[in-house]
Amino acid sequence: MFLRRFFLISLMMSCLLALYFAPLATSRQALAFSTIPNGAITITSQSYSVHFPDSITFNVSASDTNSTFVSASIVVNIHSNAGVESHPIPIATSLRALRLTWKQDMSGNNFMPAGSTIYYFWRFTDQAGDTFVEPMQQLTTVDTRFNWQHLARGLLQVNWYNRSPDFGQMILNTASGDIKNTGTMLGGGLVNRINLWVYQTNTDFQGSLPPGTYEWVGGIAFPTLNQASIVVAGISDVTLKRDMPHELTHLVLHQLIKDGENSGVSTPIWFDEGLAVYNQGIQEPDMKNRFDQAVATKSLLRLTDISDSFPSGADKAYLAYSQSWNLIAYMFKTFGQTRMDLLIKDMDNPQNDFGQDLTLALGVDEAHLENQWLLSLKQPAILTPDQVTPTPQVTQKRTVQPNVTSNDRSWILVAFGGLLVFGSLLGLIVLFVVVNRRRAQPTPVTGTFNGQPVPYQDPTIYMRTSMYAGPTSSAPPGASMQEYIDFQPPGQAYSAPPPRRQYPQE
Repeated sequence: MFLRRFFLISLMMSCLLALYFAPLATSRQALAFSTIPNGAITITSQSYSVHFPDSITFNVSASDTNSTFVSASIVVNIHSNAGVESHPIPIATSLRALRLTWKQDMSGNNFMPAGSTIYYFWRFTDQAGDTFVEPMQQLTTVDTRFNWQHLARGLLQVNWYNRSPDFGQMILNTASGDIKNTGTMLGGGLVNRINLWVYQTNTDFQGSLPPGTYEWVGGIAFPTLNQASIVVAGISDVTLKRDMPHELTHLVLHQLIKDGENSGVSTPIWFDEGLAVYNQGIQEPDMKNRFDQAVATKSLLRLTDISDSFPSGADKAYLAYSQSWNLIAYMFKTFGQTRMDLLIKDMDNPQNDFGQDLTLALGVDEAHLENQWLLSLKQPAILTPDQVTPTPQVTQKRTVQPNVTSNDRSWILVAFGGLLVFGSLLGLIVLFVVVNRRRAQPTPVTGTFNGQPVPYQDPTIYMRTSMYAGPTSSAPPGASMQEYIDFQPPGQAYSAPPPRRQYPQE
């Protein structure tokens, strides 16, 4: 009789625990796991071939020991407007072995610069209902039009073609010096490895650029890919002193402020491009002449108009570069290297925006900075005397805390349920003590625990939860890619540049 009551109480306890913890268990499993393969389906070989910039060909061979295949598909994430694409591939019936090929179009909106990482995996289902989804695979795109040579030093790698090793060594030495100088200017050097791709002709370089890029582009940097591309015709080419340090400045800067930008804090274009022009080994006389003309006619652009993008008109775009350069030079002269270093360091803090970083490091916000700079050039002020303050106070961003005084009383029910469960557990422990005292020999619990294998995680879930929800230690890098495309010296006639473009953020 006593044992019957004991088992009855145990059954009630099991049901109560199941009801209490079931919502947590079911929701986590539904989000995390997928089909468990039984080993019948296997991939025997696979390969890929990049045909830059047009396409990538994927090949796979698979076998099934228990049944015949009924479906096959490849899932590809190309970080573009198309996003994650699942491509079913027709197969013949009654086959236990497959050899399949898929050609992924990389043109148009699917374009990915050389150096981009692409993720993919194969999925198979057979007549018996078994599904196999392989672990996530990845590849890095390369400009396969050329036979690249490589040299590396520290965190820098340079890549070139059709020229001697001495040419590559010269590029490596010059670029290493540029990075050292940039680190001195910005108060810090490279954190991650970067790649510099050196093209021999403008035609070759243009073929590596996104569709629709204008012909005036002379250099391009992709900070999220940690790479830049330039054109160098020879060892005395002016681009070595102008374009190379310019693009490398973009890469170093964005590594130093990565944490701030990853949190959504944006860097004004005038500050970014101004630093890059300021760090060039040579400055174009035409750029200074255009700036002097704007000063003479009191037609400088407002910083608010060149913070998010530069003008699409060629003349004003050129002016935006020139006055950004002049303002950065003014900042270094006025505030000094130490405080400019502090500004860059503060920009890596995700808690403040750029205006707050300026106030913390330099003691002025953007409006006061612009006003002081304009007055130094004998330009009209943008602030009235009553708006000018000696040292504007910075307001720190505040993290919104959840309202703990809301009318939500669900915590009472949760607490009551918890007390009920753990109180019952205490009673069960007492019951066990009584049973142990009454019986001379305790009855051991026997039997075998049939543990389930670790559930297989479908890469589609990995993509959905990690790739798009935010970076993790094992997740693919973020998909957003900002271009920094810069002028070749336009001479007397300027070609109209397009608005600054940004790859879609997924």
